[in-house]
Amino acid sequence: MTVTAEPLPSRLASIARGTGEVDAVYHVAYDAMSASVAANANADQAEAWREVTGQRRVLSYEFLAVTLAAW
Repeated sequence: MTVTAEPLPSRLASIARGTGEVDAVYHVAYDAMSASVAANANADQAEAWREVTGQRRVLSYEFLAVTLAAW
């Protein structure tokens, strides 16, 4: 698991795709990132965001405590 504030979806995708060492990436500003991508991202960045969030490889930091408690 990784916690990040990385602002570029393409870099988040690099972390999230990885080679299996990271099960999930938790983003501390997930909602702001999602809004920013929707409003400002170019096609490549928007696609990277859709990929990693659609596959639930990047999640909101607010879910981390619940995930750890349930694990």
